Amino acid sequence: MNAAASHDVVVIGAGLSGLNAATLLEAAGADVLVLEAQNRVGGRIHSMRQLGNNAEAGGTYIGAGYTRIMTAAARHGIRLIDVTPTLEFFREQDLVLGAEIIRQAEWPDHPANPFPEGDRTLMPWRYRRALPMRENPLGSPEEWLEPRHAALDISMHDWMRGLGCSDAAIDIGYSRNSTFGDDASDVSALLLLFRAAFSRAQRAFAPKDTLGYTAENGVESIPAAMAASLRRGVRLECPVVAIDHSRDAAVVHRTDGSRPNSNVWRRRAGAGAAVVHCADGSRIRAQHVVFAAPFGVLRGIRIDPPLAGLQAEAVDRLRSQAITQVYLRPRTPFWELDGYAPSLFTDSLPGMVAAARSGTDPSEITHLTAWVTGAHATGLDTLSETDAGRRVIDAITAIRPASRGQLEFIGLHSWGGDRWAAGAWALFGPGEVTRYARVMGSPHERIHFCGEHLAVASRGMEAAMESGERASKDILSRL
Repeated sequence: MNAAASHDVVVIGAGLSGLNAATLLEAAGADVLVLEAQNRVGGRIHSMRQLGNNAEAGGTYIGAGYTRIMTAAARHGIRLIDVTPTLEFFREQDLVLGAEIIRQAEWPDHPANPFPEGDRTLMPWRYRRALPMRENPLGSPEEWLEPRHAALDISMHDWMRGLGCSDAAIDIGYSRNSTFGDDASDVSALLLLFRAAFSRAQRAFAPKDTLGYTAENGVESIPAAMAASLRRGVRLECPVVAIDHSRDAAVVHRTDGSRPNSNVWRRRAGAGAAVVHCADGSRIRAQHVVFAAPFGVLRGIRIDPPLAGLQAEAVDRLRSQAITQVYLRPRTPFWELDGYAPSLFTDSLPGMVAAARSGTDPSEITHLTAWVTGAHATGLDTLSETDAGRRVIDAITAIRPASRGQLEFIGLHSWGGDRWAAGAWALFGPGEVTRYARVMGSPHERIHFCGEHLAVASRGMEAAMESGERASKDILSRL
């Protein structure tokens, strides 16, 4: 076996959380090595540049109040582009229930509308967001972990029933084409209240009339620039298979009690270290390890001594949302033939079919993306990409005959089928927030954990950056 190299910190995973931890640690003077199992950096940020128009498979757009990610973009000279003109078009989508396409103008008086008076103008995709915003007891996002809110860690179904919603309203208002869980019984209301509280807090940071941004040349250019700025870069295609702890390895210690800088490190034997074992047989010693990948990936890595108690249980059980994005190119503007909106929110296999505008003209539709979620996404994972694309096109054609022969499959990305992601974002079931969230990210021996699933006050890309920042601070306090 190869002799072990030594570094102050090894970061496992080159997504936003791992890269943010690495850059902060390196800025403080630590010798940092980042390992990435894939042949690219970015993790769940993935710009599909091979499609020719930077379709985003992950990190679709940057929230207008994502201060950490915007600061990183500015630091590395990445130009951000306001996508507000493009996002406005998403409000034009029509609704599909069964075999019927329902225009937004028809919905308030439609017989299938189950919402109470006062909410009948809300489309289902707005209703599921409006309720957690309107009925939210959280004063700030981080309050979701306070014990006084534990009673909210119930299913979304039970929470909505407690507000007086009918089963039909819950079904159409949440369970059809759900982006968290398979249905309203599968997700904690506390998670969605946290998400709503974060969205509300974002408004305080966001410029007026700005909904969000994308990055020039794709959002993946931000983690790529972060990785390129590291002194050692990122070691790609280097999966980790085990992490154990040695009590007599050479490790890095400080030479004084001041805050770290590049001149105050020296090595001393005897105090122990973490040893990271890679799939290629190499070993790397470090005083600390940052594990910056989802729990679904951590399950396949041997840790000695192993995790225990609720932390081990959380790693074993916490899920991430299955979602597959299927990219389609329209040969003609067929929506002009049937008079419906280019985008559809369906209750069947295609999920949300969104008209994407990735060109310079926000009115020009460059492609369509079918956002397939939950069990439908898992089902597509059993097929070849070509068959999955054909299945989605056939389903859209059945709904919308005008699209027959007008859709070309150009690619897909399955987050549930991605072995290094194991899903698109963390999913807490009923009771899991109060059982796991406060303990599952605790340091274990010399291993520190980060990732969007461990954020306390943020969601999305900002959550990843927040957790990486917290992991780096924890390590620096111990060096």
